[in-house]
Amino acid sequence: MAPMMDSPSSLWANRLRQNQGIRSLMEDLGQVTGHPDEILLGGGNPAHIPEAEAIFADCFRELASDPCLSALLGDYQAPIGNDRFRSLAAESLSPHLGARLTKDNIAFFNGSQNAYSYLLNIHSGKMKDGSFKKILLPIVPEYIGYADQSIEADAFLATKPEVIPTGNHRFRYGLNKTDFDLSEIGCVALSRPTNPTGNILSNADIEWMEEKTKKQNLPLFIDLAYGNPFPNLIGSEEPIHYKEGRTLSLSFSKIGLPGVRLGIVVSNPDTIETLSSYAAVGNLAVGNLGVYMMEILFRKDILTNLAKNVLRPFYDKKRELAVSIFESEFQKRGVEYEIHEPMGGFFLWIRFPKLSVTNHKLYHLCKDKRLFIVSGHYFFPGLNSDFSHTQDCIRLTYCRPEEELARGAHILSEIVASHQAKSK
Repeated sequence: MAPMMDSPSSLWANRLRQNQGIRSLMEDLGQVTGHPDEILLGGGNPAHIPEAEAIFADCFRELASDPCLSALLGDYQAPIGNDRFRSLAAESLSPHLGARLTKDNIAFFNGSQNAYSYLLNIHSGKMKDGSFKKILLPIVPEYIGYADQSIEADAFLATKPEVIPTGNHRFRYGLNKTDFDLSEIGCVALSRPTNPTGNILSNADIEWMEEKTKKQNLPLFIDLAYGNPFPNLIGSEEPIHYKEGRTLSLSFSKIGLPGVRLGIVVSNPDTIETLSSYAAVGNLAVGNLGVYMMEILFRKDILTNLAKNVLRPFYDKKRELAVSIFESEFQKRGVEYEIHEPMGGFFLWIRFPKLSVTNHKLYHLCKDKRLFIVSGHYFFPGLNSDFSHTQDCIRLTYCRPEEELARGAHILSEIVASHQAKSK
């Protein structure tokens, strides 16, 4: 019998089968064994915070005793959510986003990642006039989940960021305004706080970009998964507001509900209408659990206090603890390191300037010791110039328990210390 041949597949399918950062990250999360020696510093799971989980448990109890339970379990939503939920979200979000929103500004998706797979492809690739438009990431490193969203190959463009020293073993990335070029661009996308670095572009920087994008009628997508109004992990920076030309995305994942897969898009009615068509084809309907929980949380105005009184204090404390633990281990073993100023979110972005192996090799060396990290080379889609940080940096979550952070810091420092070049 002749061997079976692989069926023909599209160029897009071939690209999807290649090594993807987001797939690697999520498979690491999903394939952990529960072994007591595993140290899970790679993934994006939020911390399990008892005060927050008690609130979510109350939501479940309320839903379980409500006559709406049969609709929750047995009825489809509209593709981007039923009108009453969208109206509630518009009313609840308006004061936080500085705009008078209506349901026509709101779309729900099964996570903001799902929404971005549509948004980015609407405005990139081959256009009706025959041109090819790209997605500009104005500052990299940028979110690992964007890189493989485009159906068309080579759809991302990024410029090398400014590297700004901010203190001993500290730096941050700055917006490169000199090389900001919109000539081939269909849209501009950024996360605030930026995943992976915790960088928070100032409102002044964003408004500077908008002066350029508005002249060419280009949309600006701002991913607020870690930002305002919830979980509001933005340090001392000003919140982002909605205005024409911006599309904002919010997520329930980082408040502690990644499992319900609810993302909220805030945009102009025309974009929302287009997204509804995409959602009907790609998803059929948004899931029910997230929007029903949202109704309770918004109706009782729970999220504002949760973010202010529980989430921000918790993550601020965890960040300070993690930095102290890792710096102590690095200095004990003579590791050369630089940490990006952790302004928001819940990750540390660490550079090892004398690393004698690539960050991808370092990832595998750590994984051999049951330490999970994320290699930084995945976070630079569209960067076409040499930049040492693409090979020197890693991302770590500091959401794990103190004992786990300490074991991870010990193993990481030992491995890096044994793979440091005398000069680089």
